[in-house]
Amino acid sequence: MNYFDYYKKTSKDSSLTTTEKCGRYLNQSVDELNIFDDIYSKLPALTRENSLIIDIGCGCSDPVKKLIENSYTYKNNLVLVDSIEMLSLLPEAENITKVGVQFPDKSFVETYQNKADAIIVYSVFHCVYLENDFITFVDSLVTLLAHGGTLLLADLPNATKKKRFLSSEQGKAFHKEWSGNEETPEISWNQFEAGSLDDSLVIMLMMRYRQMGYETYLVPQGEQLPFSNTREDILIRKW
Repeated sequence: MNYFDYYKKTSKDSSLTTTEKCGRYLNQSVDELNIFDDIYSKLPALTRENSLIIDIGCGCSDPVKKLIENSYTYKNNLVLVDSIEMLSLLPEAENITKVGVQFPDKSFVETYQNKADAIIVYSVFHCVYLENDFITFVDSLVTLLAHGGTLLLADLPNATKKKRFLSSEQGKAFHKEWSGNEETPEISWNQFEAGSLDDSLVIMLMMRYRQMGYETYLVPQGEQLPFSNTREDILIRKW
C-alpha cells in the first residue's frame, strides 16, 4: 500500500471529515483537539519569533490548523509538507510555505539542510516503516535540524507498549469497553511479528542518533490523546 497516494485520495473525499481524511476515526475528533497542545509542550521553538518550523505529512485537520494559528501569534516561518491535494485544504499566508512532495525529497532536503528549529512528524513514521527506507527517512530529517533544533518523531505505534498495556488490569478494562464484549485480549510475548514497530526499533533509533552526536529522549503522550495507551514519541535534539 502506498500511503502517500492513499491520503491523496482521502483528501479529495468530500464524504470524510478532516479527522478521517488524516487517518483517524470519526469518534476521535474530540481527542484530536488535544494533539497540538501535546506537540506545543515538547517544542519550545514554537514560541520563539522567526523560528523555522517544518511539519512533514501535516495533513489538514485540527493539529496543523492550530499550528498555523500559532505561527501567526509567534511569527514563525512555517513549512508544510504533504501532497498538493492535502495542502490545498489549508489556508495561504505570507509566513507559510507549502511544499507538495513526498519526503525525503532530495531538493527539499538540500534547501532546508541545517535550517529547522523544530520538525514535526506526527503519526507518519509507521507508514514509512511499512513501505520505505525508514532509516534514510529519519537520517534525512535530522540533517534538516539547525543547531539547537528538535525533531519530534511522534505517535509511534509501539506493539510492545500495546502488549504491556493490554496485559494490565487497566488495559483489559479498556479493551472490554472498546470492543463491547467481555473477552480478555490474548497477548503473545516473544513471538515473531513481521512488520510490527516495537521496543527494539524505538530503542535502536534512539541509540543510532545518540551515537551520531544528537540527544534523544523517549517521551509519553498525554492521556487525552487518541492513541496514548499504545503510542509514544521520540525527541531528537541537535546541539
